Amino acid sequence: MVNRMDSTKISEEMFPDGKIILLDGRVVDCYPRTGKEQLPYTDKERKEEDKERFIKNAFFFLANRERILTDSRMFLCPVPITSGMSISGTSGFENPTLGIYLQWWETCAGAMFTDKKGRRGLLYKLSGSSLSGHNICGVVHEDGTTKIVELHPFKDYRDSFIRINNLYKSSKQKYQAYSLQQVLDILDHEEEGDRDYAHTINEQFQSQVINVLNERAHHLNVRIEMLEHSLSNARKELREEKLLHFYDRYKDLELRIFSKVEQLLQQKRDLKMALRRGDYPNQVYERQVNDITKRINEAEEKLEKFKSEEINRVFPDENLLFCQIESEVNKIRERNDKTSQKDHQ
Repeated sequence: MVNRMDSTKISEEMFPDGKIILLDGRVVDCYPRTGKEQLPYTDKERKEEDKERFIKNAFFFLANRERILTDSRMFLCPVPITSGMSISGTSGFENPTLGIYLQWWETCAGAMFTDKKGRRGLLYKLSGSSLSGHNICGVVHEDGTTKIVELHPFKDYRDSFIRINNLYKSSKQKYQAYSLQQVLDILDHEEEGDRDYAHTINEQFQSQVINVLNERAHHLNVRIEMLEHSLSNARKELREEKLLHFYDRYKDLELRIFSKVEQLLQQKRDLKMALRRGDYPNQVYERQVNDITKRINEAEEKLEKFKSEEINRVFPDENLLFCQIESEVNKIRERNDKTSQKDHQ
């Protein structure tokens, strides 16, 4: 299986000297330009001829995809199609090449498609607005006919083309490139008489579907990992909130009960002093002291009951002891205090 590279994570600076790297990881040798070579399309007439030549032979180039991608001079063959945006102009679309189109067709969902009538199409021109998303794009069919289509979402097509095109920005300037006519001449010369181009194109369309599905699966897996990480963090934060909330409620109840118990103990001390003064007979004293002792025990039992029942209710899936909760709460608060101090420095 092809080890496809992510165009968002590679840059031309990663290319070895004298080479280009394709999206499937293959490294292709390049041939430096000589000083006498001119950049393409200074001749407007030739530009129009090659524009028609590219559109007319788009499916032929697709059928010879593997051959073209093995030769950097074919890969870097300039294609005089002008795409652009209403605001930024042609920025990012400048000087597309045959190899860029072939890689884009293969990896961009919808760049190769079959319509409801069963006609296959290749996108060859992108023009639109980055603000409204309105666009007027060009499609060529197998019979060479073209039509205008509107793409949704346009941003996906635009961004994917620009990413791939920009990967080879300086390579187009540094290395030799054939013209479209030279590419056609070479392919015609190498053509095998019994070659089944229809079958090859079928394979390219099927391969594109598989590649796009694999790409989607990859992005979905990455998204799932991110969501699982976020969910794990959310669960951790929720658990910490539960720990802090439980502990604060417990300490609040503990404070109130301890205050009540202290009042009751003071009442016992006061009764004892009154007994010594002879204010109460022994029977009255004993009855009142026993009542106070009972109320103290009930208050302490209430605290213990809250502790055990609330731990089981709030943390039903964990066999937590109160001492563990207290230890975790102290660590959480110590960590939060350190974070707060750093934020204020």
